[in-house]
Amino acid sequence: MILIKEILSQLKNAGKTIFYSSHIMDVVEKVSDRIIIIDKGEIIADGSFNELKSAAQEGSLENIFTALTGGTEQHRTAAGELISILNS
Repeated sequence: MILIKEILSQLKNAGKTIFYSSHIMDVVEKVSDRIIIIDKGEIIADGSFNELKSAAQEGSLENIFTALTGGTEQHRTAAGELISILNS
């Protein structure tokens, strides 16, 4: 993962445009000039990390993503369903 971060950083510093799609939010947060969050096929946020952070009043990109997509409850439900299956 460190190698990927370094490659992306060097390409960014060279002025290259990189379309990087990931759910690894800490990497996206660190290497992106512009972040677009898509939920159910719709763009729900678009801007720099600092712009998204100010608008959402959340600390990390992962927290911003979760708050905007309502993922906390979905994750809790999915985890409970998986645990229920494992306990069967």
